[in-house]
Amino acid sequence: MSIELGKKIRALRLQKGMTQEELAAKLNMSSQAVSKWENNITLPDIQLLPDLSVILGVTIDELFDLTDDTHLERIGNMIGTKRFISAEDFSYAEQFLLEKLKDNSKKSRCLTLLAQLYVHRSGEYRELAARYAKEALLAAPDSKSNHNALRDAENGVMFDWNFSNSHKLIAYYQKFVQEHPDYWQAYVWLLNYLLADGRCAEARAVLEQLNQLHPGHLYQKYGGMICKEEGNLPEALALWEQMTGLYPEDWMAWSSRGDCMAKLSRYDEAVTYYAASHELQPSPKYMDSFIAIAQIYRIQGHYGKAIGKLQEIIGLLRSEWNITEGETVDFYYREIAGLTGRLS
Repeated sequence: MSIELGKKIRALRLQKGMTQEELAAKLNMSSQAVSKWENNITLPDIQLLPDLSVILGVTIDELFDLTDDTHLERIGNMIGTKRFISAEDFSYAEQFLLEKLKDNSKKSRCLTLLAQLYVHRSGEYRELAARYAKEALLAAPDSKSNHNALRDAENGVMFDWNFSNSHKLIAYYQKFVQEHPDYWQAYVWLLNYLLADGRCAEARAVLEQLNQLHPGHLYQKYGGMICKEEGNLPEALALWEQMTGLYPEDWMAWSSRGDCMAKLSRYDEAVTYYAASHELQPSPKYMDSFIAIAQIYRIQGHYGKAIGKLQEIIGLLRSEWNITEGETVDFYYREIAGLTGRLS
């Protein structure tokens, strides 16, 4: 029996969110025994392996062969499916990923997972910050500090240009497209930030570069967005209509037109275009269009319709992606519960 078994037991226990005491209780033994396994002082009796594998959710073979790729897959699943990551799980994931940065063959994947892990933790803290900021506002509704805290927690709008402009990200992506001129998606990121700052002349130049590299519906989409930013709404609307006319079978063109209408608060039109986008999508279908429609119904006060659309999303997660549990599904159940309270 490999001495690495102790490390694998600890990793699997952390993935299950169990303490040593909880695992020991399930096996009817002491936490000290579990601690000795995990520190490679002793090894579990062979007779315990069947029960241990069931509790940890793996086969006996997997207990002896928890590869680096299995660790990485488990960490990715943890980030994607858990609303809150325990301190133990976070420490396990962080330490494993930092250690594997030394392996050049896994460095890129580990860097991505580290970034996602810290973003997830940031999101957790923001959710907690928003909760406390709202409680603070109940106690002191006229406190500017409390309002600022809620804005920062929820990534809210800040009018002051000095604090809200995207010049750092623009500079980063300007350099990025120079260094990676054939990666067309980078031009889209750059366009988004330029338009957010109203830098339309620069956006037009970047759009021409993008169209040379990647012709398609994005030319009309971003051309219309530039016209809208410049105050020429009729030209923007014409370009967006042209977009779905030129690319009637492209579900992303219809989704983009829905986005543009939603940003104009032309919600009924947006719902029509989002629905068309969803119908055109190949399987497995993404949830984005239905999520947008549910948000529109919520804004309009059509809570029953919003609940219905959220229920459709849960059904699609099951039928299209075979996802039936975890934060991906729980989020929508929480949304439904919140909206149900508004129906009474």
